[in-house]
Amino acid sequence: MIRQDKKTGRFQVYGRRNGKQVYVGTYDSRKEAQAAERRHMVLMDQIADGEMPAEVDLKRTLSECVEDWLKSLEKRGSRSHQIYTDRMAIYVEPTLGPVPIARITTAAVMQWRDEQASRFAPATVNGSLTCLASAFTYFVKRQWIDQNPCRGVERVERPEGIYTWIQTREEITKLLVQCPGDLRDIIAVLLGTGMRIDELIHLQWADVDLERRLISVHRGRKGTVKSGKARRVPILDNVLTMLKERALRRAGDVLVFPGKKGKVRSKPGVRDAYKRAVKRAFGHGSKLRLHDTRHTFASHFVMDGGDIFALSKILGHHSVVVTERFYAHLRPDHWERDYGRVAFIVPAEARVYEFKRDERGRLTDRVLTAVAIAG
Repeated sequence: MIRQDKKTGRFQVYGRRNGKQVYVGTYDSRKEAQAAERRHMVLMDQIADGEMPAEVDLKRTLSECVEDWLKSLEKRGSRSHQIYTDRMAIYVEPTLGPVPIARITTAAVMQWRDEQASRFAPATVNGSLTCLASAFTYFVKRQWIDQNPCRGVERVERPEGIYTWIQTREEITKLLVQCPGDLRDIIAVLLGTGMRIDELIHLQWADVDLERRLISVHRGRKGTVKSGKARRVPILDNVLTMLKERALRRAGDVLVFPGKKGKVRSKPGVRDAYKRAVKRAFGHGSKLRLHDTRHTFASHFVMDGGDIFALSKILGHHSVVVTERFYAHLRPDHWERDYGRVAFIVPAEARVYEFKRDERGRLTDRVLTAVAIAG
């Protein structure tokens, strides 16, 4: 049964289940409402014929289903468990968590994606969309729903080589002045090494060789770093003295930047403190993210003449092509060899013509000035 709300003009769909009237959903057009009514009737027929389990619940919310899915990932020892747990809690459930999964349509997913894209970086939105799609794949296999609403939803486009970073040394110092206590040292190391925040908060003194000026990066939230491959990062002059001073007063700490009771710091806690420091340094309009410290390191490394292949190793990119795509344009000599290409002579003056029509109406021209060629 379809009813149209006189105030909003939207269409409400009701069906029957176990002899009782149930609410199916509200839709913007009659066509969408009719399609929803047909889907409900098919679902009820499938349940009656035993093709779908009776446990199909039109009131089962996304949060309830996600909890079951995440438990399954944890039991299987999936490396994605913690990542998906965080993404769901931060980006998905605040908006879609209370919504029954049977009510989450492709249009609803697209609306959620667009809202996220207005607030977060493309990589963050796309990662959350992948997470949501994986969850719905599990729901389909459990026969809680019959199709994945994320299928066909386009990813947010990522402009290659475009990113936010701190472009001058003066601005870097301006930011560090606004970072209190340990936050100053944390941000300084991020800016001076290009490490990810997850790598830094898990960094142990056993990984830091101050004599050889090398940091072994191989620890992360899941035991290893994001790429799964260990790498060595040089300790540059800008952070060497500070790390030596911290080493002298470590007092038995295992972690280089320990949290309370020597435990690993909270990444959101560091991020929030960083955002407040950014606002104090650059105002509320700044869009600098914590990850942009990595872009800042890479950009200044290249601009100061650093080798792009060395940078690729320092950042832990799987290919130098990735590094070049983002940072090669900043090399001091990047365009020098191209300045002489597409060569031609531009005249100092151009001819000026007078246009007239003859007695037959044909257009003719007459040179008024002669051309002067430059050089």
